[in-house]
Amino acid sequence: MPELIRLIIVVEGPTEANFVRRILAPHLGRFGVVAAPSVVGKAKASDRGFSGSGVRGGYPFADWRRDLRNVLRSDPGRNLRVSTLCDLYGLPDDFPDRGYQPGDANPGSRCARLERAMVCDIAGSSDDCGVWRLIPYIQSHEFEALVLAASHCLVDLFDADDQRAGLLTLQAEISGIPPEDINDAPLTSPSHRLRRMIPGYRKAVDGPDAIELAGLQAVRSACPRFNQWLSCLERLAG
Repeated sequence: MPELIRLIIVVEGPTEANFVRRILAPHLGRFGVVAAPSVVGKAKASDRGFSGSGVRGGYPFADWRRDLRNVLRSDPGRNLRVSTLCDLYGLPDDFPDRGYQPGDANPGSRCARLERAMVCDIAGSSDDCGVWRLIPYIQSHEFEALVLAASHCLVDLFDADDQRAGLLTLQAEISGIPPEDINDAPLTSPSHRLRRMIPGYRKAVDGPDAIELAGLQAVRSACPRFNQWLSCLERLAG
């Protein structure tokens, strides 16, 4: 029988942690992968709650470097894997190779290059802390791209007239655009669109609720980079 794989997913904040706990962990458990979130900038996942001033987005990149290396060093086991769930939008200034380069033809290719840069940075010392166990993932452009892929289910979460009207406007705006390609401008990024169009939208609750209602398969079909990452995680236990 294949050995269970223990997977720590280092995430930006409570929204992504909620998504990992509620949706990814039960799904990956069926593949022999025991997954748990760890909010960057906090202590080890098993020792933390999700309240207080330390709960925030995962910046600067120095926080990611420290936490990823600490998690890898804390357990040298061959059945440990560590992944990330961070946004392409708003990358911190100290992220390795953050600037645009000629090969960045689209958001997906830029994400792939930055993921490689992340691994090189984490392995940059003489003690690489078993970095072969790191599976980097950057979401294009934001976690909320997955919510937009499930936007048809948001109607089940809101009943006020202004909320439903805003949702219809949002769906018309993004019609025909792959969710992972919806742009990263300050007013039109996925998270800004959701908050602007749907009064009372709760990032940490409503997003995971919509994804859960839609089902992972629907989201995967609309978000190929996310599907590729999740497929990789499913194969970890062999």
